[in-house]
Amino acid sequence: MTPKQRFTAAMNFIQPDDKVAMMEVDFQIYQEYAGEGLVTGYEYANLTSKEKDLAMHKNAEIMIKAAKKAGHDVICGISGYWETSPGVPALHWFADRNDRLELIRIIKKMAGGEFFLLCFTGWFVGGVIPRSDRLKEHITRLCEDKQGIIDQAENDLKNLIETQKNFIKAGADGLGAACDIAFNTGTFYSPAQLDELFFPYITKWAAAVKNEGLLSVWHTDGNLNGVMDRVIETGINAIQCVDPLAGMDIVELKKKVYGKLALIGNLDCGILQFGPGEAITSASRQIIEGCKDGGGFAFGGCNAIFKGIPAEHYQYMVDARNTYGKY
Repeated sequence: MTPKQRFTAAMNFIQPDDKVAMMEVDFQIYQEYAGEGLVTGYEYANLTSKEKDLAMHKNAEIMIKAAKKAGHDVICGISGYWETSPGVPALHWFADRNDRLELIRIIKKMAGGEFFLLCFTGWFVGGVIPRSDRLKEHITRLCEDKQGIIDQAENDLKNLIETQKNFIKAGADGLGAACDIAFNTGTFYSPAQLDELFFPYITKWAAAVKNEGLLSVWHTDGNLNGVMDRVIETGINAIQCVDPLAGMDIVELKKKVYGKLALIGNLDCGILQFGPGEAITSASRQIIEGCKDGGGFAFGGCNAIFKGIPAEHYQYMVDARNTYGKY
């Protein structure tokens, strides 16, 4: 199977014919793992037009190189500007949407249909945990202008569906939404509030993606156990993270949602960062062997493979997949 075929089969509850599928939602250790780093963000923005073209082709080359070395079935596009904390931009981002689209086109041209291309194109304001410095403002608005939040969520949905059409034309095979709705103890809003402020919109979004013949992936941190029935009802193809830090057991969850919702994850990135190698191998094996049968699962970290995770630690994870993920 090609990587794209493997991931597509797994997300449709078809057991791949060789090994378990694998993807990472955000891979930040290109320099450490593939020997070359991406040029994005402010560094990219300050280049000349000719330099940007060269850098973008090089970015695509590096991303494909890393995917082949690690055995990833999915290459995720670079997102727009977002902050890891107030005023601190993420490691990889493009300010201009056209640059994000161009990267997908180039990867598609270079790799053909070998890899599954997944693009995260936006999020919904309703139901999503607000940034810490905007928490008071958001709660006040919820009390005084809830209809405004609902109207904004409707507008977010409309813009998101319109925006992603360009990514589909560029070559995306699947679309993602990064919407954190939960902490370690449960969802930020009550289930009833989520039914009003969030679930209607991600349900419509999932339907729009399905209508285009693409797969939908939703990333969210936190403990979703209390609303898992509603997550399934949205029609999302898969959720990514299945947060082990929030007590979510991906092996047990797969038994409950199999055939209804595919799962992507969920190696604890703390274990991946600090090791030792034996702990990475052991944790990876437990997840893979507990989830691989029958498809409906792709192995990966529980969150971003962030800067600071040693390349040799990540290789333990890759080797575990190749050893214990065979069919």
